[in-house]
Amino acid sequence: MFMNDGFAFSTLLNILPQGAFRINLAQKSRFDFVNESLAAMLGYTIDEMLALDPQKIFSSKRVWESLMDRLLKESAIIKDHEIVLKTKDGEKFVCRVSFVGVRNSRGEIRMIEGMVENASSQYQLVRDLADSKELFKTVFNNSPVGIIVSDKDMQIIAWNPFAEQMLGRDRQDLFNLELKKLFSSKDWKQLKIDRVFRKGFLPDMEAEIIRKNGTRFDAGISLSVIRDIQGEILGAIGIMHDVSDQKRSHKMLLEAKKAAEEASKAKTMFLANMSHEVRTPMNTIMGMIDLTLDTQLTEEQLDNLKTVKNAADILLSLLNDILDLSRVEAGKIQIEYIEISIEKIVESVCKTMNVLAKNKNIGFKWSVDPKVPPLVKGDPVRVRQILVNLVNNAIKFTLQGGIEVHVRSLSEKNGHCELEFSVKDDGVGIPEDKLQTVFEVFTQADVSTTRKFGGTGLGLSICKRLVELMHGNIWIQSKVGVGSTFYFSVPFEVVKKEDIPEALQEESLVDQLMAQLPGKKFETSSGSKQSLRILLAEDNLVNQKIAARMLEKKGWTVVAVGDGQEVLNALEKEKFDLILMDVQMPMMGGIEATRCIREKEKASGGHIPIVALTARVMSGDREEFLESGMDGYISKPIDRAQMYETIEALFK
Repeated sequence: MFMNDGFAFSTLLNILPQGAFRINLAQKSRFDFVNESLAAMLGYTIDEMLALDPQKIFSSKRVWESLMDRLLKESAIIKDHEIVLKTKDGEKFVCRVSFVGVRNSRGEIRMIEGMVENASSQYQLVRDLADSKELFKTVFNNSPVGIIVSDKDMQIIAWNPFAEQMLGRDRQDLFNLELKKLFSSKDWKQLKIDRVFRKGFLPDMEAEIIRKNGTRFDAGISLSVIRDIQGEILGAIGIMHDVSDQKRSHKMLLEAKKAAEEASKAKTMFLANMSHEVRTPMNTIMGMIDLTLDTQLTEEQLDNLKTVKNAADILLSLLNDILDLSRVEAGKIQIEYIEISIEKIVESVCKTMNVLAKNKNIGFKWSVDPKVPPLVKGDPVRVRQILVNLVNNAIKFTLQGGIEVHVRSLSEKNGHCELEFSVKDDGVGIPEDKLQTVFEVFTQADVSTTRKFGGTGLGLSICKRLVELMHGNIWIQSKVGVGSTFYFSVPFEVVKKEDIPEALQEESLVDQLMAQLPGKKFETSSGSKQSLRILLAEDNLVNQKIAARMLEKKGWTVVAVGDGQEVLNALEKEKFDLILMDVQMPMMGGIEATRCIREKEKASGGHIPIVALTARVMSGDREEFLESGMDGYISKPIDRAQMYETIEALFK
């Protein structure tokens, strides 16, 4: 190999990137020559290499002896042989070597010349490729989804075991099978293979796959095009997974949802009908009690009637609680956000409830911290309802001592505030282990509570759900024999006082609520609220009589009819200032009659105020009445004060 040991040739060998060497076997097998590349490759200097026993650079003595043995026996040449060499630091690496034995004149090999090339990177690449191939093979064969490979003519050329299982086909069935044979003609067209080849992929889509036995299943399909290094299309690889169970589950969920909605609708309809049926006779009972209380009575008769009225009020309260709970659970209660005065709401509630406290000879006081904003945006009805429930509870469970209601501002920033309401009593108290259960439906702290104080345990549950609907919290602190304090906090949007009309700022709570009703203020035909002519539409003769007598006590003139058609007939004959319209009537109901009236008014340009007078109080009812063209709403049993205020608020 080394025909010339001249300077020029040595220089050439030194600039080679491969290692070059010569071993003189006659001189105790030492290196005669080592180029700079080999010395650098092994971490030695050239002088160190020339003094080194050659077998030291091999991974083991056995490797060196094996190479020498082969060299002497196999024509004195070893070409591109992979071995492991060892650096000066003991680090091992893979290299490719070529050896040649140089013979003397007697034919004996006396020198070994060779080239060494570091093959670590190539070796690692090959190993990585082998690992990748093995990994791909493992994933391909063990994947829990079907994988199919096709050529560019869409004929199947490879698949994994799971695909065979899904399709119920073996090698004989699948090899060179046209891919479209797995699909119905409709689904194959949906795949649009030409477009897949243009785009390079098809995202997940659903298709029906046909098994060998003709049965079908729903599958999620994804396709990707396979290209060579020049970008030419070789074929496609597809992944499919069975979504039949998923679709069945989805269908079952939809059916269950539909059934739940129908059950909820049926429940709502039942409650609506029951509410109407209960409220109609309740209206008779409470109306007659009210009218009779206005007459001359003996002390005993007066006491009896007040007892009956109290029982009727409790029954009505229970009915309202059940309906409220049902509406909250069904998600039918919508929270309003209108301008309200917290101070006025608290004052209104507490003045009303103070009467009950005085009847039990217990103290009652309330206060609103000056830091509470004068006006906020919230739901006055729901805030009032929560306070009434909590104060009513406090009065019910307090035998002596007093009750305190307080409102304070917890925080105020960026136009919003959080207000904390507290209702403190000196009542019987609640055991610590019952503090959380009192907010559950039909739950009270002690079974004896129901016998001693009455109630259903609905009030606090309704309070909790209403507070949560307003994005607030409710909690309690209590000690048996000492008393309880109920707290609830609610976030509100602060309203600047200058943004509210001055007149509204001074109105009472009832006026504020009435101001939210759509429509406008009306004028009477006589110009006076004292001489209203009212058309009363009510099919129940007893309730018709009660409502008429209540209205007449205000000095108003009443004409009563029994259904919607009679309302239309009466309007043809004479003029009225107001219509009180029952909703559920035979022949023609109140909503249909109202729409007919509003349709006729489009031509005449008039507008007679119409107020619903109804036992329908479910969620959405009020909105339906107002949408039909009504201007107000009075629920049954009729509260005389509410009815008078509602009617008077419609007129200047």
